[in-house]
Amino acid sequence: MKHSVHGEHRGDERGGPAQRRAVSASPYDVGQLWDKGVDVAGAGQEVLSKDRGSQPLWVWLMVLTAHGGRCVYCDERQSETLEHEAPLASGKGRDIWWNLVPACDRCNSWKQKKSAVEWVLNMKLHHAHPKAGFCRNSLPLHVVNGVKDRMSEVKREIQDAPRRTWFERHYSDKKTPRLRREKHEEVERCTEKLGRYPYPPWESQETRHSDQYCTRVLCCGHTQKNSTFTYVTLPKSDREDLKRMAYEKGLWIGDLIGTLLTPTLEEWRQSQHDDGDDCRGGGG
Repeated sequence: MKHSVHGEHRGDERGGPAQRRAVSASPYDVGQLWDKGVDVAGAGQEVLSKDRGSQPLWVWLMVLTAHGGRCVYCDERQSETLEHEAPLASGKGRDIWWNLVPACDRCNSWKQKKSAVEWVLNMKLHHAHPKAGFCRNSLPLHVVNGVKDRMSEVKREIQDAPRRTWFERHYSDKKTPRLRREKHEEVERCTEKLGRYPYPPWESQETRHSDQYCTRVLCCGHTQKNSTFTYVTLPKSDREDLKRMAYEKGLWIGDLIGTLLTPTLEEWRQSQHDDGDDCRGGGG
């Protein structure tokens, strides 16, 4: 990944922390608003921080892994920054998850103070009237024409409650790195982890409801009732194959081991029962 200073934590000019302003607002489906051509700057649940880059690690991971880890604008480069669809510099945007989309640094720089809707309109006008100066930099027209659909898809993905909850439950307790380079390393590790699952773990069944931690079978099957930790001694290659086998079957690895052991345990119990019958018969 490339690294730049965009998105880093900044305080005010006096060196103190940036001021926070919270107001309440009704929740909206931002993807639907985009489909209707509405500026989504004011949509959301809570308007939180003007402190750019202060998002927790789980938000970085949730946003930068969306859209396959690609920039939502050019649909080509790797996502590098939390791009504010309604920019903070415009005075309309807020630094909160529902206003964030994955973007590369180039598109983030080209978009500048425009909202996504404004930038798309300017790029289309630029292609129609290249000498009029609507845009200094522009994406190819076929790429521009796809921004609206990609943005709607990304918004729906980021707003997906089970997905968002999964990232929050798994990473909210982890310290947010100070440097973007370190954040990107966390994104790479998270992407690698998710790539080992046969399907997104937040789509697997919950063993039970919890407001504190993840109970999805595919990733956190140990939270099941009556489950216990048992250490199994295996060569590394066998352990990796066992994990792959579990993921292919859509099971937590502990459930797979239990499934494989159950027939052996039943056979052993039956043998114990038969031995007991033989002892009692012999004593007669």
